[in-house]
Amino acid sequence: MAATIIFDLGGVLVHLDWDKVCAPLARLSDLSHAAVLKEVQNGPIVESSMLGHLTPQEFHRSLCAKIHADIAFDPFIEIWNGLLSPDEDMAALVEELGSDHRLVLASNTDAIHLAFAQEHFSVMQAFDRFFLSYEMGLLKPDPAYFQHVLDGLQVPPSDCVFIDDRPENVQSARNVGMNALVFESIGKLKSDLSGLSL
Repeated sequence: MAATIIFDLGGVLVHLDWDKVCAPLARLSDLSHAAVLKEVQNGPIVESSMLGHLTPQEFHRSLCAKIHADIAFDPFIEIWNGLLSPDEDMAALVEELGSDHRLVLASNTDAIHLAFAQEHFSVMQAFDRFFLSYEMGLLKPDPAYFQHVLDGLQVPPSDCVFIDDRPENVQSARNVGMNALVFESIGKLKSDLSGLSL
């Protein structure tokens, strides 16, 4: 069947390496690596940035102040973007799926990472539509996030397949009626998609 396939970005389409962010920031901070990791993975400043409440410059100033790190804007951005690296196998799968299905990106992200991804990862060109937390002011797994996606796409939820590496996001998508898959590996994803006749 033809479907609208909705992909998460980080942890699905691109690899995430938190140590590439935390290690250099921790070296510049008087906080422990664990404390810096907690702040950059789940802290309120990062959440505010992903909700679009902070400009990149405000995010840089706020996060550096929080972790007691003195670092200029440009080197900070380079470190922050070190989180993301390409997954060529997933890019090939996305290209293959795009020949028969509408492809959509739905990501909890900030303007910094999105700009980097668009510049460096060819997979981003495959998508018909982006739903980005920092533009929407909503974060997965908020049900309102998924309703916003459905309202924007104007398709029945049963025609959508949502793919994310976080089970709580997958459950929230299922709660609004989408088919939804937890991403664990490309092999399992291919098997799961085959099970949906995709």
